Amino acid sequence: MLRSFVLYDADLNDKQVGILMYNTDSSQFSMTVDSSIPPEALPLSLELLVTKGNYEINHDDTIRWVRARICPPGRHNIREILTELGLKEYDEFELILATKAKCGKDDLYIVEQKA
Repeated sequence: MLRSFVLYDADLNDKQVGILMYNTDSSQFSMTVDSSIPPEALPLSLELLVTKGNYEINHDDTIRWVRARICPPGRHNIREILTELGLKEYDEFELILATKAKCGKDDLYIVEQKA
């Protein structure tokens, strides 16, 4: 099943800047960044992904983006963090959902698209 999340940038007045997708069957992420936004107007984390003019981001690059936004599995207090978020085990998809993809590096966040 494909789950889809709108990627917004609070720094750009909550403008939609892309779509984050996750295939629950294959555990694969992908992302599409809005090609109408010049790369230099995007947060650095997205600008680096589209610098070659490719606004369709593959799993490998998207998972690196996801991992940069969540706690690493080896973090010393990861058990406490998972408990605080209501998670029983470390799962990148569940962590990005629990945090809405928010992090201190930029003002991006996700909202799930309803079917």
